[in-house]
Amino acid sequence: MGGVGRRVRLDLSQVNELSFFLGQIVAFKGKNANGDYFTVNSILPLPYPNSPVSTSQELQEFQASLEGSSLKVIVTCGPYFANDNFSLELLQEFIDSINNEVKPHVLIMFGPFIDITHPLIASGKLPNFPQFKTQPKTLDELFLKLFTPILKTISPHIQTVLIPSTKDAISNHAAYPQASLIRKALQLPKKNFKCMANPSSFQINEIYFGCSNVDTFKDLKEVIKGGTTSSRYRLDRVSEHILQQRRYYPIFPGSIRTRIKPKDVSTKKETNDMESKEEKVYEHISGADLDVSYLGLTEFVGGFSPDIMIIPSELQHFARVVQNVVVINPGRFIRATGNRGSYAQITVQCPDLEDGKLTLVEGEEPVYLHNVWKRARVDLIAS
Repeated sequence: MGGVGRRVRLDLSQVNELSFFLGQIVAFKGKNANGDYFTVNSILPLPYPNSPVSTSQELQEFQASLEGSSLKVIVTCGPYFANDNFSLELLQEFIDSINNEVKPHVLIMFGPFIDITHPLIASGKLPNFPQFKTQPKTLDELFLKLFTPILKTISPHIQTVLIPSTKDAISNHAAYPQASLIRKALQLPKKNFKCMANPSSFQINEIYFGCSNVDTFKDLKEVIKGGTTSSRYRLDRVSEHILQQRRYYPIFPGSIRTRIKPKDVSTKKETNDMESKEEKVYEHISGADLDVSYLGLTEFVGGFSPDIMIIPSELQHFARVVQNVVVINPGRFIRATGNRGSYAQITVQCPDLEDGKLTLVEGEEPVYLHNVWKRARVDLIAS
């Protein structure tokens, strides 16, 4: 902490409950008596952002557009094939299911689609594809030959949203925040495909969605103190941090993921007793990869919280209601071993001014809180 033009230490001995992480914006109340340290008497809670609202006319229009039925949204997150092959049979099976049975209004697909860290891609050992007349020469061509034909089979009545990952080989931007994919380059139809940035905020009818494809839930490492704080569900705490900080990825510096190089490229060193020992060599494979100049783009749009916040994570899939926000981790569509993963199905009742689930906010122009958390159901389904 800075004081009188220089940094001072924090004395937190008088604080009974705390939860801190790197990059967090905090507010303290206390004393800086001698300039050597700031004695914290209390931690001031940061206000949560406001919730989005709509007018009665807007809500009636959305209700009419749905003809009284519920809005249905499906959410998936890559990878979409296993570590030892490029088979998309599971994805084709899934698309057949949503076309003929589920019939959602919207499908949100998170990357990675072509994962640059995939073992076969990282090693440069792409297999031969007998189903293709000509073999793909680039990873962009691999997407066009593998993914594009399957994605084109999605019903034109289903609006499809594509959000990239920093591990996507088909993305021109490998840092977070990340520009959207280029729909024309992917040869996808304009009618029902939209490519969004990472992170992105968008509106489906009255519902505001906030989507971010960096693993905040895994990366946010807290320092906690106090029985009440430590006993709370960790994912709820992390979700509250995201909402209070008003950023989809409030951590700084960002995470770095490494792995041990294979044994054949490990270096060896000799100890003083001339015994040869193997030295582990680590290589960077991924992480948050923050683009510091553009971190402002990771903030909540409009200064209010989304109704539904979707942040995929390698952790176990979940759906929670935190501070009246529906927080969802849909899980990975397929596991590295090839076993089935999961996806999320969100069903939201259409807005009804008469059922008491919307909250009226008086003012010059009366508006209503959406209260999506009261109207939504989230099913986490095996893919």
